[in-house]
Amino acid sequence: MIMNSATGVLEQRFHPGPGAKPAAILEDHPTQSATAIDGWRSALFGIPFLAVGVFVSLVAHGFLSGRKHAPDWVIGVLGAMFFFGGLFFLIHGLLGAGRKSRYLSAAVQRPSQPWLYDFHWSQEGIAFSAFNAMLGRLLAALLWTGCLIPSFWIGLNVRGAWLFLIVASFSALLGLVFWYRWAQLLADLLRYGNSFLSYDGFPYFLGGTLGARLRALHHVSDINVLTLTLRCVQERYVTSGSGSNRSTRVVCYELYKDTTTLTRERLASFAGGAIPFEFRLPVDQPTTSLASTPPVYWEIEARGQSDKASYAAYFLVPVYKTS
Repeated sequence: MIMNSATGVLEQRFHPGPGAKPAAILEDHPTQSATAIDGWRSALFGIPFLAVGVFVSLVAHGFLSGRKHAPDWVIGVLGAMFFFGGLFFLIHGLLGAGRKSRYLSAAVQRPSQPWLYDFHWSQEGIAFSAFNAMLGRLLAALLWTGCLIPSFWIGLNVRGAWLFLIVASFSALLGLVFWYRWAQLLADLLRYGNSFLSYDGFPYFLGGTLGARLRALHHVSDINVLTLTLRCVQERYVTSGSGSNRSTRVVCYELYKDTTTLTRERLASFAGGAIPFEFRLPVDQPTTSLASTPPVYWEIEARGQSDKASYAAYFLVPVYKTS
């Protein structure tokens, strides 16, 4: 019975009732789900790509004979793309399956204390690494750019393949968005550094009060307005298109939101110390379930407006229901 209950939590979904306000979609929001596929499905999905990557790489390096229609370095890039893509899905799937197994096992032993095994919480608080956010955006920009190299080569060197060049050029223009966002995150990191949110209690319970302190940022005096947002987020795997054009992506839905704003004058009184704040938690919202696929979670978003570099950070907070 306990096992069935735990499995139900892992597979919870949000379905608004009649007359309920639809959940807002959060655009360009960081996700907890690395991809829209997980567990053993992800591992099995990655194996064919891994195999193709190994085969193409062996051909590129001359270990296997085969007819080549492009330079070895182009074939090698294609092989690396397949190999590392497959390896990512394989590792992601195996780690996810392991986490789910551990969750179900712990849920049997402590069914009324999910905060002990739902996520690797620290009772002191949680850090936001601006460096990791910047690095992730940099890798995304490099990956996007790298994927275009074979298309550019084909478009420039193969007669009649001008369509490859047009598509690659258009995609490169879209890729400028990645590089722009990376530059923003780099400026954020250099100006404000990493951040830490200290919990005043652990865990927090629906219907209670969430009190926390944002440790003082470097150059906090640069910020004109700091907006703190308490938010309940549910991620969903949304499929669009049909047939061979079908694709699935992770979409973040905002189920609940509350905000508080601190002006420059108010922030000045906290210079060199922690910035305290409080939110009243609602009763009728979902509990945190980060072990779900896709997950439901609560977060604090801190966003500062500045004439120099803008500040943005996201902190998960442990919000659960009382037993």
